[in-house]
Amino acid sequence: MKHLIYFLTVMTFLLSCQEEKSIDLIIENFEKQVEKNKSWEYDINYKMKYFSSDEDTLNYNSNVRLIKHKNDTIFGGSFWIKNDSIDRYYDLENIYIINHKQKKITKFFPHKGQDWAINGNTISGVLDSYFLKANRLSKYWKDSTTVARLTDTIFRDSNRNAIKFRFKDNLPIEKQRKIFFFNEDDNLKNIIYSVKFQNEHQYNEWHFTNEKYNSITDSDLQLELSNLIDSYKIEDYKETDPKEMEPIANGIEAPVFEGFNFQLNDSISLKDYRNKYVLVDFWYKDCFPCIKAIASLNKIRTEYSKNDLAILGLNPYDNKEKDKEKLEEFIEINEMNYPTIFVDNEVTKIYNVRAYPTFYIIDTNGEIVYSKIGHSEKNEKEIDSLLNKWIK
Repeated sequence: MKHLIYFLTVMTFLLSCQEEKSIDLIIENFEKQVEKNKSWEYDINYKMKYFSSDEDTLNYNSNVRLIKHKNDTIFGGSFWIKNDSIDRYYDLENIYIINHKQKKITKFFPHKGQDWAINGNTISGVLDSYFLKANRLSKYWKDSTTVARLTDTIFRDSNRNAIKFRFKDNLPIEKQRKIFFFNEDDNLKNIIYSVKFQNEHQYNEWHFTNEKYNSITDSDLQLELSNLIDSYKIEDYKETDPKEMEPIANGIEAPVFEGFNFQLNDSISLKDYRNKYVLVDFWYKDCFPCIKAIASLNKIRTEYSKNDLAILGLNPYDNKEKDKEKLEEFIEINEMNYPTIFVDNEVTKIYNVRAYPTFYIIDTNGEIVYSKIGHSEKNEKEIDSLLNKWIK
């Protein structure tokens, strides 16, 4: 019996070491290949499902050409993305959005903060092939916040080595997983990412095909752009005037709005709240900063009488029939103790809502006395301090 226990212990140890070595070897081989190659071209099918959607909200089939430049601090190299009738090219200085239908090229300046033209767009996911910014996989493997497991599997009718990373969850994110699928040559072929948040699931999928290494140069991409410039209109992106992005100024009479109280199933108007302060929060349930603000508003609701202060969560997005059941669950999970008011887009326009959440405080005379975009601990204390001063 002792010999059997000893044998099982040794075999468990050896299998554990073999698994660790196998993961090390696959990642090492992949990253060595990334390191030795200057460029990588591939076709990609990229899918993404948002938390609240029941279907794929994105499905991009793109051709991507990447050229590494280790000194590039924006993306880690130049690239050209072809997707439908829109191409996106970054030449280490500028981003070019090329609209073939309109024969128009818009130039952005990422070194002046306009990298959002790519990073702020969901198509940026097609770049996430672990090529331009290397060694990220080995960092996952060494990171104490992840647990990795290696399995052999059949994926899309092909044999794959799958390395599954499970991230130690930090509330409110749950069940965060990322699986990397490699072929027998340790080439990365597929990635699946999934995460749970408040009973909703999001996933991303990357499927790489037709890969070619060292088949392109920067001169090839520059020549392709030059050939288009002769027949396309090219213009610099014009930044929006910062003043246009600001909320309504203090001292202005608050525009009257009407809406629908989701919890009470009844219509409301701002006029219903005359002679009391009104704290207005423009929000929607897939906005993470909005969710963080809910706890603050719940706390404020408990500190002031409803006779003195009304809190209204103005929501322009979650009023579709298919969303209402999920919204009920969301309100319960977040223990919202103030009403959700459905409003149309005209209300967001007249209140100049350009980002979420956006807050307003309206006084007893119907004038705006406070406005702020975004949620932070500082803003939370600021709102509470002002209300404490105004509401005796």
